[in-house]
Amino acid sequence: MANYEKSPVDHLFYRLMGYYPSKKGKSYEIISTAILGLVEDKNALHDQFLTGDSKTRYQLDGRIGGDIMLEAKDYTQRQKKVGRGDLQRLQGALTDLSQIEKGYFTSATEYTGPAKKYAEGSSANPCQKEIIPIELRPSTQEDEKGRIAKIDLSLIMVYPNFEKGKYAILFSDNEKLKFEEYLRNSKRSEIHLRIAYLYNSEGEVVDTIEHVYETQRPDIPENATEINGVFDISAYIKIGEQLFAINGIGYHIPLQYAQTSFTIEPNGNATILVKSEKLGINKLITDTDLKKAINRLSSHKGRLCMHVTTGMS
Repeated sequence: MANYEKSPVDHLFYRLMGYYPSKKGKSYEIISTAILGLVEDKNALHDQFLTGDSKTRYQLDGRIGGDIMLEAKDYTQRQKKVGRGDLQRLQGALTDLSQIEKGYFTSATEYTGPAKKYAEGSSANPCQKEIIPIELRPSTQEDEKGRIAKIDLSLIMVYPNFEKGKYAILFSDNEKLKFEEYLRNSKRSEIHLRIAYLYNSEGEVVDTIEHVYETQRPDIPENATEINGVFDISAYIKIGEQLFAINGIGYHIPLQYAQTSFTIEPNGNATILVKSEKLGINKLITDTDLKKAINRLSSHKGRLCMHVTTGMS
């Protein structure tokens, strides 16, 4: 077991991962980096280094998306708030690191008034880089109040049954006469057609009935059992080996309904609250999602470390 006084965050990390990191504060650094990579949907790396313009080498707790530096402070043992001095030290590194655009600062406790004011000022000061304070701590039952824990959905799907549809071919006057002559020559008074394809005058397929339906999809009234209308078509249909030009197809198509129900709920138990007004984040992270994020973070580090000679974590 790592030899340092354990914080509540360290014990949380142990429950998730089955071990304590080697040094004090590392649990919180890993959790912060993993969660911000998750909620920002960006590549995240922990415990790497960058060299500043002054040739000073900086150790960073996290690097989010390549151009964001993360500083993470777990003061839960002393219940000490993050102060202005903590943010000023981060600003010193940010100013020297031309590779970095801004800084994220995560705290497992709260921020002092002067620290909040300093962070607000960093976004307006042209001589500084923006520091965004983020509340990131073990969640409580109080944090879960007012949130949607589960959503039950019932999905009703409506689709046309083309196989059972009835169709009327709309010919021009001349083409209708041609069709009637075809019937007489074939000694039939009517003909049953299965029309799936539409052709050009050369007999080449140019469209399908289903595609015509998709592009000329009619509105379906609520609780309707059938739809009626006309597809506007300027093409040919094939009867036997003969082509007939048409202006459209009238349709009477029955509708089929299918219903399914499912539930959307969190994957695991709420474990960490991450909150930042500036970033528009107020989210509970479950133990399952947090463990996956930490494992993904470790996987990224394993793949990338051999290519990085100077980097941040």
